[in-house]
Parts: sequence; C-alpha cells; structure tokens
Amino acid sequence: MRRPELEYLLTFSSFYKAMYARDKLMEQGIHSKQQRVPTQLLRTCGQALLVTGYDLQRIIAVLSENQISTRGIFQAVTSNGTKEYQHI
Repeated sequence: MRRPELEYLLTFSSFYKAMYARDKLMEQGIHSKQQRVPTQLLRTCGQALLVTGYDLQRIIAVLSENQISTRGIFQAVTSNGTKEYQHI
C-alpha cells in the first residue's frame, strides 16, 4: 500500500513574498501552487504556497538560503474527508 504524499502549506505576509519564494523553490525543482491562506488559519489577507511530495527540510533550506521568512508552515491532514492544517 502506497503512503499518501505529504502536503505542506507555507504562509507569507504578502503576494510578492509568496511569489519570490515560489520562484526560488522552482529554481531548485520544487513545484508549488499559489493560493490564499485558508480563513481557518488566518483571518486577514495572506498568501500561501501549497507544496506536495517534497521533503520539508529541503524546502526550509531553500527558503533560508534566500532569506525568505514565512508566517507559518502547516501540514495538511485529511480526516473524514475534511482537510485540516497542523502548525509545524
């Protein structure tokens, strides 16, 4: 039986910071999808990158090397058909 791929949501304070992070991750072969931060995590505007199937330590290293800070990193967990996010 195949293990499900891990899914992470990286939140940022601005659209531009999220896009810069996406570009730097892409340069390292890490693909992500830009989206708004779900309201269950943040009540104000915010941007996020959804990253599936990559090692979290590698993602953090790329962000750190490029001096990109996040508001938070969350792991998506699906329970009873509902996606929830656990802060890491």
